[in-house]
Amino acid sequence: MRSTSARTRVGRGTITVVASAAWLVATTVFSASCGDSSSNNTADDAGTEGGTGFGGGGEGGGGQCQGIGCNRAACGAGPKTTITGQVLDPAGKNPIYNAIIYIPQDPSAALPPLGTGVSCDKCGATALNPVVSTLTDENGNFTLTDVPFMSGVPVVVQLGKWRRRVSIDVGVKCGENKLSGPVKLPSKGSDGDMPQIAVTTGGADSLECLLLNIGLDQSEFVYGKGGAGHVHMFAGADGFNDNGKIPTAGDNLWQDKAKMSDFDILALSCEDGEHPENKNNRQAMHDYIEAGGRVFATHYHYVWFKASPQFDFTKIASWTGTYSTDGDYAVDETFPKGKSFAKWLVNTGASKTEGTLPLTGVTASTSTVSMQAQSWIAHDASNVKYFSFNAPIAAKPADQCGRVVFGDLHVSNKSEASFPGGCSPAPGTALTPQQKALEFLFWDLSSCIQSDLAPPSAPK
Repeated sequence: MRSTSARTRVGRGTITVVASAAWLVATTVFSASCGDSSSNNTADDAGTEGGTGFGGGGEGGGGQCQGIGCNRAACGAGPKTTITGQVLDPAGKNPIYNAIIYIPQDPSAALPPLGTGVSCDKCGATALNPVVSTLTDENGNFTLTDVPFMSGVPVVVQLGKWRRRVSIDVGVKCGENKLSGPVKLPSKGSDGDMPQIAVTTGGADSLECLLLNIGLDQSEFVYGKGGAGHVHMFAGADGFNDNGKIPTAGDNLWQDKAKMSDFDILALSCEDGEHPENKNNRQAMHDYIEAGGRVFATHYHYVWFKASPQFDFTKIASWTGTYSTDGDYAVDETFPKGKSFAKWLVNTGASKTEGTLPLTGVTASTSTVSMQAQSWIAHDASNVKYFSFNAPIAAKPADQCGRVVFGDLHVSNKSEASFPGGCSPAPGTALTPQQKALEFLFWDLSSCIQSDLAPPSAPK
């Protein structure tokens, strides 16, 4: 592929924009004057690489170093050379928690392929032997410590199959190299890697509208399987179908594990009823999840579990829920991700008090969950509103591949009359506290599989 470039003056640094097949995904250079932490770095969402040629071979290249890890500076007992930054959702509004940030050994090598469709995604499996790695916190912030002192240091931002690669010129030795602009997860395929998502419309919810409002580009939404987009719409019962142009989920998605396996994530909008007539092959859903599928299910989609032919699914929760009302609900902070979820809600303005989340229009289908599931939001111990579990349920955590999140929270409690114009939330508008909570939980579903009982850890 032929490369093209253009040079733009930014302060005292220079950004060079290059399109190159070697990088696979969009890259961004943040240039800074050598040794001047005040100028630091400027971010640009365009795909860029290159930069000023300072840093050279570094001073820390002895011992067992590999690749650009040999370009670390010897800082003694003082501060290390660091890269700091922030990761936001594709809309550039809300922080991304638990994203993997790492520096690969070879800045010129292609990133490992992520594959297409359902797979058993192990944390760190595609971040092989990084120079240094870390995770983002509840504000989306990260710090990479003891990084190479050189130009063109590659930094990979990854959350499951969402991945973006950026390149930074590290010009401050034994100090902080701070990105002045955030890195956003890809909003379209040209930004980087994205999972394949199948979203079903429904008569009482619109998860497709949530995906649009967290920043996924409208060009990524296509009808049914195929096409260049990453978000594939299927019509559920009483959901938006664009006058029959959208393929039905019952005939074209749910009936066959192989059809579902083309997609990494299934987002199932509430259909305002169980509608067993379009969910005849519930074994296929069970098998899809055990193979590594991710499922985001709302309200009446409990039928996939309550009426599953498999005992492990039917017993994952008690489905005789009590009536729910609007008001403040408790966030479970007894496990590491739950504690981070509560902090994230406060950081984004969704909660005024840590551990408390205001909800409206919540419904009733779950009362309690089994020991194999994790409650996230509840009215009380016998009225769980949101929970998750990994699959196969009976497998050891290291052998689990799939994940399900289920909730009685809705995005809008209705189907849109048109897409995207009829969406609630309307494109570009602020999310409600409830919708922000659903966004966090969607990104958690997208991340690599690990036990909810252990604190997330960066790949080594």
